[in-house]
Amino acid sequence: MFKKLLLLPLLVLGIVPIHAQTSSFNFQLFDVPNSASTEADNINARGNIVGFFFDQAGRQHGFFHSQGAFTQLDFPGATATKTVGLNNRDDIVGAFTDASGVQHGLLRENGTFTQIDFPGSTSTQALSINDSREIAGSFTDTAGRTHGFVKVSGTFSQIDFPRGTNTVAFGINDRSEIVGAFADAAGAERAFLKTGNVFTQINPPGSTSAFAFGLNARSNIIGSFTDAAGNGHGFLDQNGIFMQLDFPGAASTDGDGINAEGTIVGDFFTAAGVEHGYIATRQ
Repeated sequence: MFKKLLLLPLLVLGIVPIHAQTSSFNFQLFDVPNSASTEADNINARGNIVGFFFDQAGRQHGFFHSQGAFTQLDFPGATATKTVGLNNRDDIVGAFTDASGVQHGLLRENGTFTQIDFPGSTSTQALSINDSREIAGSFTDTAGRTHGFVKVSGTFSQIDFPRGTNTVAFGINDRSEIVGAFADAAGAERAFLKTGNVFTQINPPGSTSAFAFGLNARSNIIGSFTDAAGNGHGFLDQNGIFMQLDFPGAASTDGDGINAEGTIVGDFFTAAGVEHGYIATRQ
């Protein structure tokens, strides 16, 4: 189903110019102007960024940031829109909630929205898209179980981590590698990488749970983990070498997306529970 997109430019344009430094990364605060909260989810080779935010009335919207300008994104007729995936063609994927409260995946291609639903599912999220327009995401079946999926040339395939439950495929790169998370036998969330038909669990050092949210064509993986004290941190995994991401002064930090140049986007929470976006680069 195709719908026309209504572009709604926000009044204030640009990135909030606040910089900080921690570990081996330079951090920059990145918030949609006048928003109540912001999450930056993916960045492409052009430096364009996609994510979502809540306005002061508590409504959820997607956004696309390019050349210093934010554009608000809303699936037509939706009560809430979340955009999280982006490729180098500026195709965007995410999810929206309809008037009945049902969640569907979405694709925005050449300015036009398309609804995405895994066949027979009760809800669907499209979470990542590569340059070949392969889409990864998750769906809920009629028994209430969550599964990952990949959609290639119009065909859906289900993804489940072996002997795991509640699999979610968060990211796909141009090599068709997929990252995500699943629940192990004890119910703990664990990150994974899928290369071909081979699944590999990802365990950041000192983690009790972890999520892998994105990866670039170099197989650098970005995500977040919880340590033994219950604190949340972002991580960058470069071929098994882990670097921790912590926005200075934040209560917790997530790593959400990484482009080919290694620029990272993500979100962090303050002690008051307010979510903000950020951009991070290596020193």
